[in-house]
Amino acid sequence: MLRQFAEDFFTVVATIVVISLVVGQLLGQPVLLGYVTSGSMSPTLHTGDAFVAVPEPFAGEIEPGDVIVFNAVELQGGGLTTHRVVEETERGYITKGDNNPFRDQSSDEPVVTEDRIVATALQINGNVIRIPGLGTAIATVRNTVSGAQTALTTALGVDSPFGSQGLSGLFISVGLVLFLFIFVDDLRDGQQRRRDRKRSRTDSDAIDGRWVALGLAFLVLVPANAAMLAPSGTHQVAVDGDELSDDVQPGDQVENGFTAKNGGLVTMLIFLETTHPDAEMSQHRLVVPRGKSATATLFVTAPPPRKQTVVTITERRYFLILPPGIIEQLHSVHPVVAIAAFNVLILLSVSAMVGAVFGFGSKRLRDTSRDLPLTRRLKRLFK
Repeated sequence: MLRQFAEDFFTVVATIVVISLVVGQLLGQPVLLGYVTSGSMSPTLHTGDAFVAVPEPFAGEIEPGDVIVFNAVELQGGGLTTHRVVEETERGYITKGDNNPFRDQSSDEPVVTEDRIVATALQINGNVIRIPGLGTAIATVRNTVSGAQTALTTALGVDSPFGSQGLSGLFISVGLVLFLFIFVDDLRDGQQRRRDRKRSRTDSDAIDGRWVALGLAFLVLVPANAAMLAPSGTHQVAVDGDELSDDVQPGDQVENGFTAKNGGLVTMLIFLETTHPDAEMSQHRLVVPRGKSATATLFVTAPPPRKQTVVTITERRYFLILPPGIIEQLHSVHPVVAIAAFNVLILLSVSAMVGAVFGFGSKRLRDTSRDLPLTRRLKRLFK
């Protein structure tokens, strides 16, 4: 009994870890697991350590002492950075690596605003929960795949259609999912051998296409919806009348660049909207390919001295699996309508595929290799 409980518990943990890594590849940001690639957070997090990352929408209020993952503007050329919050100001958060002598904002890095925070490291009794070496293993696999891709495309004289980050992320995701299926199948096979051999063959040999369709739809829709909803939200841009350049007068148009990044594997259609009367977006719709970024310009009427204009930008993301015009029409009705249409389309596609293969209903299968684990079946298949 205790052994079976331990196996079931380990299976659940392994499933959560794998799904977290796959969703993180789709989102291009840490989901439940993140890792550091430098020693700036030593001794809290050493190079290559992984940590439990709570996505920003679920992290709660951020306070000094929290370790956050944020999109840096200048640090190491920009990108995701994991540092500790040491002070909170009216304009945002001041951050610092535990092993760094200076605060990040002592250089050209601006204060960290809410819209640039993507996750918070889980702490228990003030200690970050870390997994030593896991980040090194993930980075090694990613770099190996990227190197193999570069060598292959160079030898063939072609450009990669996915890009280095996209293809390595794709291979890692697929490999993790395959590992999950093989791992769970082997555990299930071990449990099956311990079950009563007299159990009805009708239950063990029958497969219901409806359950297969629901299972596949769940595996697809959960990470897909997370990839669309997690990066969406509101962003604030502040224009201070006391900080205008000498050639800008109150009432003139001030330009602010707004960059949307897509670190996932699927092209995104991004809508940027503002209702502020003194602000306007140069583009309200951006098509951002996988691993790329796109920039729109925000035009704001310069306020007079001692005044500040704060503009709120609403960002919504959708997978570009329908013509942009159709997605825009659905979005104009309500973002929930566009999300619902995506889910219905995926559900119908999965149902049609499963229906064509299995049909909808209980179907008895005869499989002479049903007592063999999946790993052995794969070996037979490729002999």
